[in-house]
Amino acid sequence: MNSKITYFGNTDLLSLGEMVRYNNHAKIKNENVATHTFIAATNIFKICHKFNIPQAVKLLALEMVIVHDIGELATNDIPHNFKKANPELKKMLEVAELQFMKESMPEFYQSFERLIRMEKAETLIAVIVKLADTISVLQYSNNELDLGNKTPKMVEINEDAKRRVLILINKLEEKILEFNEDMAKREAEKANN
Repeated sequence: MNSKITYFGNTDLLSLGEMVRYNNHAKIKNENVATHTFIAATNIFKICHKFNIPQAVKLLALEMVIVHDIGELATNDIPHNFKKANPELKKMLEVAELQFMKESMPEFYQSFERLIRMEKAETLIAVIVKLADTISVLQYSNNELDLGNKTPKMVEINEDAKRRVLILINKLEEKILEFNEDMAKREAEKANN
């Protein structure tokens, strides 16, 4: 068979549509990783529109949000509360996911590795991606509550998501100020040369 047909016909990514999120919580409607990624990507548009983020930044944030959970093909979706309770696990997962992508999905490796570096440096793009990701949690938990899932765990997820979204919005506003100051400084330097 033609190698291009084999490459483009690979079905590995479809498994993200089978991986159920919040797998350690009672829920009314399942959300899979692929749906979550799509919703997070649409949240990038909403964030960039609301905060007048430049197109180039938006496009890079979209690239990063698309790859942010692809490594879960190797590790599956580990619930947020479990990763939070086991901080060393996050580092181990990053290493495993990077290795998996490098060996099995090299077309995503560079972007994912770059996202990890951006997260560590808390760049504007990393904050946008984290906010989009967290807004998706808020949206999912709002929907669960609307559907009647009033379990203490879902209420806790919702309250935690609200808290984290507010923190990330504040961080985003700080990063936007820094970004705008940096851009103004560059323009001034350009004008002086």
